[in-house]
Amino acid sequence: MYFGGICAAGSGTRFGGDTPKQFLLLKGKPVVAWSVEEMLKCPEIGKIFVAVSKEYVDFCKDLFTDSKIEVIEGGKDRSGTVAVMAEKALEMGNADDVMITHDAARPFVSKETFLRCAKAAKEYGASGTAIPATDTVLQCREGFIYAAPPRKEMFLAQTPQCFKLGLFKEVWESITEEEKRSATDACGMFFRAGRKVRIVEGENSALKITVEEDLDRLSNP
Repeated sequence: MYFGGICAAGSGTRFGGDTPKQFLLLKGKPVVAWSVEEMLKCPEIGKIFVAVSKEYVDFCKDLFTDSKIEVIEGGKDRSGTVAVMAEKALEMGNADDVMITHDAARPFVSKETFLRCAKAAKEYGASGTAIPATDTVLQCREGFIYAAPPRKEMFLAQTPQCFKLGLFKEVWESITEEEKRSATDACGMFFRAGRKVRIVEGENSALKITVEEDLDRLSNP
């Protein structure tokens, strides 16, 4: 069984403003609704958790009325939110079930990408999406180039990111509180714990909304 998990509990401090970016309107509906609706197109996904901050729980319960969706309160940070969703899923499923986590700020992702990533996690335990870097990536320290890795080995991480529920539980319980707080995504958490993560092809259209210009660009492509 596949579970869906939409991470929508962030405050969006880099974006600015009083309303978190995932609840701003994009082409007439909240940003978060785009990826939730795309997940609903996947019959393979039996349950979808939408994790939001406490003040947006009621808003999202009114927004998402499909019986497949459960709106829950997220954690204190990104990794904590993923852990909350994984725990809820494990209560309903089993260790070999897969959770598909996705960032609400990436509205334009396809159901095909959700399922491609999920199938990779089913086979390898953990997976993530990424696209090849088109520019040379420089590693710099104190304003100077430290390394210039081969571009063909450089990829830009995206979501969805997927994992077997039992494997996530093992990794989560094996890392320190500091490692949990510093983890920016599930793939990074698995990698730092010494677990292999299978990378599958992402989508150039799955842009992340970080600043106001990103929202403007997606609204008027």
